[in-house]
Amino acid sequence: MMQTLDIQSQLVAFVYAESRMLDEGRYRDWYDLFADDGVYWVPTRPEHTERDAQVAIALENKMLLALRVERLSHPRAFSLQPKVRCMHVMQQPEVLCADADGGLSKLSTQLVYMEHQAGRQIVLGARAFYTLRPAGASFQIVEKRVELLNSDDFLPAIQLFI
Repeated sequence: MMQTLDIQSQLVAFVYAESRMLDEGRYRDWYDLFADDGVYWVPTRPEHTERDAQVAIALENKMLLALRVERLSHPRAFSLQPKVRCMHVMQQPEVLCADADGGLSKLSTQLVYMEHQAGRQIVLGARAFYTLRPAGASFQIVEKRVELLNSDDFLPAIQLFI
């Protein structure tokens, strides 16, 4: 039982650290959390279950994430001037499945995402689901799925990662 609690604490701490990296603009560190086969997915509907069969707000593998992360740090990314900042206010992540034997673990958390740039602020409610796999002393993101509360509405341009 103690090992399970320890694994659960590590999983929750990982999700908090991932969110903090985004809030601090540490996009390269955040990118490094993804497994080589990792995916960042924002479906258009919460009931969508097949990434490749339905339209998505965002569906990015590690290669596409690398391009976005590079763009975020590029000095000529004029749409990011003045600097875009974000904040994630999260409920404590819930461990849905913790595999202490090296398999996949799953977590979810409800959050409010805020993004601000030059007087423009967006606020989005969401639920994030994480699928993690052990990697050394930590974990890697196999999938981060973000279900937006208002995914069926008109959405403003979201510059950063939720």
